[in-house]
This record gives sequence, structure tokens and C-alpha cells, in this order.
Amino acid sequence: MNLFEDNDNDPIDMLAEKYPVVFKNMNTTLYNSIPPGWVNILDKLCSDLTNLIEEELKRSPPNPDEYPFTVLQIKEKFGGLRFYCQTFTDNEEYNNKVNLLIAKAEDQSYSTCATTGKPGLLCRKDGYYETMCEELRISKGFEVLGNANS
Repeated sequence: MNLFEDNDNDPIDMLAEKYPVVFKNMNTTLYNSIPPGWVNILDKLCSDLTNLIEEELKRSPPNPDEYPFTVLQIKEKFGGLRFYCQTFTDNEEYNNKVNLLIAKAEDQSYSTCATTGKPGLLCRKDGYYETMCEELRISKGFEVLGNANS
């Protein structure tokens, strides 16, 4: 079940309200979009990032011009989630943890239908890539890219 499925508000706006520490300095000039099936993946990512950012803020109070985390862009690309951010700290452990959390969420998107949130596979049709559940794949005429073990 999608965390925000019964709400007409934009999922990014809802996540930004729920996780102000993560979205404090979000770059709003770039296009951002979250497919409905991936909202729960991003909700978990933002929860985990909030904990890391708050720890980093306690460790080293931010320079007013350099908050330790900025979301640059969130989107789908080639059938997978992309979460672009920038960190402003020399704390390598923090930076590595941020990158690992993002990589885990992006990897999870390749096994989660972008539309329904059900288990899915990366599929292709006419050069267009999408991660989708079997039901959508069949109805839209997509083929599975690779096999279930790749």
C-alpha cells in the first residue's frame, strides 16, 4: 500500500513537509517527480537521512551558508529512481552513509513497480524503460529486460 495514495497533494510536497531536515534547501528549479509506487521507498530513505543529518548537525553546527545536505533532484531515469543530492561536510563517514542509503533506495526501485509499488522487474518497450509488476508489463506489452536473476 502506498503511504500517500489517498491524498491528492504532490508526493514531494508531502515528503518535504514530513522531513523538513532533508528538504530544507531543496533545489526547486529542477524538475522533480516521484512515481506513486516508489513513494514508500522515498519515505524510508528520507526517514533514514533525517537521522543522519540530525547527527551531523549535532556533531558540527552548520555554517549558515553550508547546510550539510541539499536535495538537488528526484526523478525516474531508465526505469530506476534517481536521488541527487549534495553534502557540505568533510565528515567522510557521514558522506558514505548518505551515499549508501541513496544507493539502497535506488537499487530497491528496480524491484518495485513504479506505478503500483508491487514487486516488479525492469522492462523495456521501444527504447523506453520502466520497472513494473507483471500485470502492468503484460497489459502494456513490455518485455522483461534480462532475467529475474539479473
